[in-house]
Amino acid sequence: MRFRPILLSLTVFPLLTGAAFGQTPPPPATEAPTTTLKVTARNVLVDVVVSDKRDQPVSGLQKEDFQIFEDGKPQTITFFEPSFAETQATALTASAAPLPPNTFTNVPTVAPNNSVNVLLMDAMNTAMGDQSYLHKEMVSYLASIPPGTRIGIFLLGEKLRIIQGITQDSTLLRASIARLASNPSKSALLPTIAETDAENVLPNLILEEAAQTNSTQLQDTAAALQQFLSQQANFEANERAIMTMEALQQIARYLSGVPGRKNLIWFVGSFPACLAGDTNDIVHNGCPYVETYKKTVDALADARVSIYPIDARGMSTNGMHVAENSQLPGMPTNPQQVIAAQSKSLHADLYNDSVNQGQMEDLAKNTGGKATYNSNDFKGVLTADIDNGSRYYTLAYTPTNTKQQGKERKIEIKAASGNYKLSYRRSYFEDTPKELKAAESASAKDPLRPLMDRGMPAFSELRYRETVKPAASQPAADAPRAGDNAALKAPVTRYTVNFALSTDGLTLVPGPDGVRHATIEVALVAYSQQGTPLNWEVRYFGLAIRPEQNAIAETSGIPFHFDFDMPPGDVYLRTGIYQAATSKAGTLEVPLTSIAAAGQ
Repeated sequence: MRFRPILLSLTVFPLLTGAAFGQTPPPPATEAPTTTLKVTARNVLVDVVVSDKRDQPVSGLQKEDFQIFEDGKPQTITFFEPSFAETQATALTASAAPLPPNTFTNVPTVAPNNSVNVLLMDAMNTAMGDQSYLHKEMVSYLASIPPGTRIGIFLLGEKLRIIQGITQDSTLLRASIARLASNPSKSALLPTIAETDAENVLPNLILEEAAQTNSTQLQDTAAALQQFLSQQANFEANERAIMTMEALQQIARYLSGVPGRKNLIWFVGSFPACLAGDTNDIVHNGCPYVETYKKTVDALADARVSIYPIDARGMSTNGMHVAENSQLPGMPTNPQQVIAAQSKSLHADLYNDSVNQGQMEDLAKNTGGKATYNSNDFKGVLTADIDNGSRYYTLAYTPTNTKQQGKERKIEIKAASGNYKLSYRRSYFEDTPKELKAAESASAKDPLRPLMDRGMPAFSELRYRETVKPAASQPAADAPRAGDNAALKAPVTRYTVNFALSTDGLTLVPGPDGVRHATIEVALVAYSQQGTPLNWEVRYFGLAIRPEQNAIAETSGIPFHFDFDMPPGDVYLRTGIYQAATSKAGTLEVPLTSIAAAGQ
């Protein structure tokens, strides 16, 4: 990294060149020692959505209106805070003047809601036809999202991918959904009704011939084939269940770094389930669904994530009435056989719907969300869910039971008066001594690191502008890379990233000579669309602002710059600034497509 002095005298404390992204550097020698206070009591935080009999949010409640019980024993509420969207989405005093080309800022024009919303588009468990209609509804909704609404978009296909990071920009969100709609994904683990019926054609034909010839050998062949198909279907359901729960755990880990309540709005066509008794002879030797489910719900609870599952099929139709199925070979043609087949299919559909809806209700209840099914109004459902998740009360208590053995503890919250419906997480697991030690060790790591993940929202405790544009002089193909990823291959484009850090929120300590000082950490990371780090750079700056520079620093910001190499393609540049002395951070994520568009 090269530093070009513009206005202020800055001292640079460089990180070791070539260190892997995510490694924590030792703090600069100028950092004052800090005192560590160890607290062994666990503080349990619970978000509560309160609705009346018309399912409308209830505001104006006080701490005295709630009672909390843990494992049946009353607890004392130590913290209480109402969070309602209408009190948050207020205009800020920031200038609404348009920014110059290639210039971006993390200063919001509207204060964001306290809650963050993530749309999970599930292609692993949803048929392609249902995805297409859903995407159209999402584009319609995102055209007019309320001010201050923070939304991110994830896709669950063969693996979990970030489609759009958390943002208030409806233009970026609509473009992300539009790209998704143009390339819907077909799940390899979720056969269509037609594919399932087609697989059953051969055993049905064999059974028909066996009936005509009274051949026990053909009957055995048909039975063996049906058993194989059943085992295959159970195996696929088992795989979907495990992969889906793992994806939800990944989302929980990702969102754990985002403060406040998170609403995960999950569009899913076929809720994954498996029965251990049906899979004992499969490769996985049983279905660990129950334990995985418990682990998943606990991870979501720890990250303050509430699940809002929505049945992406809308108003479901019985498979026998799908036009493409009536033409399949082996389908019954005799009226009595048709009636019998329709009855069997209807009962199977009703059973599957009941199981799906029951699991959706359980997951929503256990995480403090809400389940929706049998509705084609996805736009209206999404509007209601986001509204529901943005109006809540946050309560905290210190458990009277101080043991930490990893056991599950049940939470019950009651309203002291009023006929209200309360939605909140129903349990949590104690930390084991090993987990407590790991958490203590993790707290010593770089606090800016988790805020720098691809798709994280823009944090604005420290506010800044940045101008990003290709450097006037581009490096040769064999030149050293600007950035700490020495393995970054050509071709690359070198960008100049100019920062202007606002003094608002930044603590500057005056010295005897009137010079104000601060130490900040600055990070840049280039990501692929899938969230893979492509290049990175982390540096410490010692700021020293002389008295004659104060006025310009307060009006124009504190300037510094980086040269940074990034490859071509769908690349996202994430920047962050952190002041350890105050634990304040500012971050911003910019797609290179925005830079290219601004430069045209």
